[in-house]
Amino acid sequence: MKIISITILLLTGCGMLYSQLDFEKTLTESASITYLESKGEVYYAMDVINKECHIYNMDLTLYKTIALPVPEGYYLFDVQYISENLFNSDNLVELAYIYSKYVPTTSSYYFTYETKLINENGSVLETFPGAGHTVVHETNGHGKKYLVYEYNYSVIPYRTYTHIYGLPQSGTKSAEFAATASISSLPYPNPANHQVHIPIELPEGISSAQLMLYNLNGQKILSYPITSSDGNLLLPTGQINPGTYLYTIQSGQWHSDSKKLVIQ
Repeated sequence: MKIISITILLLTGCGMLYSQLDFEKTLTESASITYLESKGEVYYAMDVINKECHIYNMDLTLYKTIALPVPEGYYLFDVQYISENLFNSDNLVELAYIYSKYVPTTSSYYFTYETKLINENGSVLETFPGAGHTVVHETNGHGKKYLVYEYNYSVIPYRTYTHIYGLPQSGTKSAEFAATASISSLPYPNPANHQVHIPIELPEGISSAQLMLYNLNGQKILSYPITSSDGNLLLPTGQINPGTYLYTIQSGQWHSDSKKLVIQ
């Protein structure tokens, strides 16, 4: 009887555990959560087909739609830093968005990028030619910095330039903006098609390492040299078979946790 009672109790406990997951809705877009001073937390999503950013209330009703003009031949690649007072103090929603273009060559291909900062009314705050990624940092005593990474993949080896901008000190606080900033620690887009951005974070004292990509059978697919100054690695994936992979960063006896990457 004791064994039966314990079994029933365990089954009941498992049922209670699984019941904690409460499905709400599926969005047919890539979505995340950020903070707006006038609204609190909101969802934001990138509509690649219609070239729009959709902002949803936490009950998943639509709050705003922001058009994201993309030049002919480019496609919408990423949306970052949806905010109200991060880049200025006009209380309009502003954001950064990135678009890219596939450029074939006689023997291979590369991508070119551009990033724009816009207000919700479509006015352009800034344009960054060649920029494929941006990061906001709040420093200790030096204010908020906006790092804009420009990539030039038309040359070998490719070139990376980091343009540094100061941000208004009265703008969004880093604690309020942590939800959006944390996205940069994961690979994106994921699933990936032609390429994937992989953020690089090496421990203090390690200046170089190898990014190792494995299939689910544990076979090494490729290794790629990286340094602590890379910040953000753009890895071409067009020559890798579609599937699910794991990658880790290794240097000597140190290695990072494995992360999943899906290639379409």
